[in-house]
Amino acid sequence: MIGVFQQKSLKLFNIVEDVTKKYLNQSSRHAGFFKLPPNSHNLLRKQYNAITILNHIAAKNRGKFDLKIGLVDVDIYTRGMNFIFGLADPSKKTALVSTYRLTGNKMVEHISKEVIHEIGHLLGFRHCSNPKCVMHFSNTLNDTENKDIVFCKECRRKIG
Repeated sequence: MIGVFQQKSLKLFNIVEDVTKKYLNQSSRHAGFFKLPPNSHNLLRKQYNAITILNHIAAKNRGKFDLKIGLVDVDIYTRGMNFIFGLADPSKKTALVSTYRLTGNKMVEHISKEVIHEIGHLLGFRHCSNPKCVMHFSNTLNDTENKDIVFCKECRRKIG
């Protein structure tokens, strides 16, 4: 069971529920809304530290869900990166996706791909060299747009 946590301003649970069921054969449950931790905002960067937010989500409802995913609408970063669309920590079984840069008329598709990508990391997948695979690293919105919403043949083989 995947627990879906959302920043208070978002209402994306149905998207996550549909995509996890259809493409990952996983059920999800709305786990609640949350406020961003005050210490997650970096005033100099005018962005939010993804690790701080991810750790905040990881600490919620411990043991209640197999996996957790958090959704935020702020610009997130991690060390060494200008920005990121999402982040996963398999050791904490927790992932984070930001909708901030996943804009445009295909916003739902972009969010869906990034949700699958981050949950893929929680399931043990690494980045894939195939630019069409959902596990390919997205450095730009165009990268997300051009990849499929499913795992490539090589990644599917790893599932078993």
